[in-house]
Amino acid sequence: MTTYQQLRTVAPEAFAAAADDWLRLATEAEASADRLYERDGKALAENWADEVGERARGTIQKVAQDFQVAGMSLRGVLSTLDGFADAIALCRHNLESAVDYAVRAGLAVDADGRVTVPAGTDDKALVEKAHEASALIADAVRDATRVDEEAAAALAGLVEPAGITEVLSQDEIRERVLNDPVREATVASVEMIKETMPLEAGPQRQAAWWNSLTPEQREQYKRAAPVELHDMAGTPEEVRRELIGDDGLNRVEMVRWVTEHGDTDHKDVPGMSNCTNFVSHAMRDGGGLPEEGDGQGWKNPDDWYTNRGEDGDRPYLPNNKDHSEPWAAAQNHHDYMLRHGGETVTAEQAKPGDIIYFKDQESIHHAAVVTAVTPDGEVVYTQHTPSMSSLGLEDRLPHNDIAAGPDTPIIVRPHPDWV
Repeated sequence: MTTYQQLRTVAPEAFAAAADDWLRLATEAEASADRLYERDGKALAENWADEVGERARGTIQKVAQDFQVAGMSLRGVLSTLDGFADAIALCRHNLESAVDYAVRAGLAVDADGRVTVPAGTDDKALVEKAHEASALIADAVRDATRVDEEAAAALAGLVEPAGITEVLSQDEIRERVLNDPVREATVASVEMIKETMPLEAGPQRQAAWWNSLTPEQREQYKRAAPVELHDMAGTPEEVRRELIGDDGLNRVEMVRWVTEHGDTDHKDVPGMSNCTNFVSHAMRDGGGLPEEGDGQGWKNPDDWYTNRGEDGDRPYLPNNKDHSEPWAAAQNHHDYMLRHGGETVTAEQAKPGDIIYFKDQESIHHAAVVTAVTPDGEVVYTQHTPSMSSLGLEDRLPHNDIAAGPDTPIIVRPHPDWV
């Protein structure tokens, strides 16, 4: 369990610096894997075709895989360390605010975090403030303990890929490493931030907490935990409105809907790639964005609608023409959103509720929803086909490069002009 003194003296920057070191190691491992797969493996196949050459290729592939898996796991480590550094800094801020509140009230705080009133004082209001300060200090220490436990569990899971002994396909590597321990590290990095929020406190304490934050810390919470921040009764109304947006698309409810349905097949059309269909439903069913178009021009690039035969939707059309191309095709969806008020933003500018598209050498082939951005800048998104929530962008791009070729992420912030 974390102690008061440990939290008072913790150095978050040391963990952030360690994360930078892990990033360098991850980049080197990924580069080594790429060279082995692309250069040495292919050269052997072309120039050494007998049985011995086949065994040599198997050895090269396993070494390349080890580097690749190591790179993935190291990225999970740095995500965890960055998340821990950010969260523990926020915990320390909460503790310092609590101690400052006590001192300004004329109370004493000892080396173990105990709050006492001056000897002989019978001021009931001051005694109440002592109880309040004690509770705030205890909350900060408890939150730090939970953050530490979250980080420890994530790091422990990242050890497991080192035990892989067989040669795997790229799909198997993605499932066993990226979609399991590395994804859990991304989840933990977001959950650690939420642990520092007074979600169960009353409105007055929540408002005091928000007022104690620096402008930078407020932005971190807006990007990392928009739904939780919006739902706190003590959050200022203007902050809630900012999180929702003012263009007809409710980002908070969109992210809430995506979080509920990211790991399910909700609204999926059997036999179809549903990534963009999922994004469109998130915008309509979650974000409250009305469809645009008459529902008849299924080939019309300027309609955005679905005719799926569901409650509240129109009946089916013949020949499976039950949605417009901008509704269900990633390239068309991207083009439609930009034609109708959207803007392209950088990863550094990304916010929850933005749409992230992936472009290969030919076209945009995939779409997903940004659900969080961690304080260290990791863009976290949720997708369908396959259904996966809380994926870290920087964790996955190196695997995409090796498995299928370079993917360029494009982030668009919709501003629907038809509302």
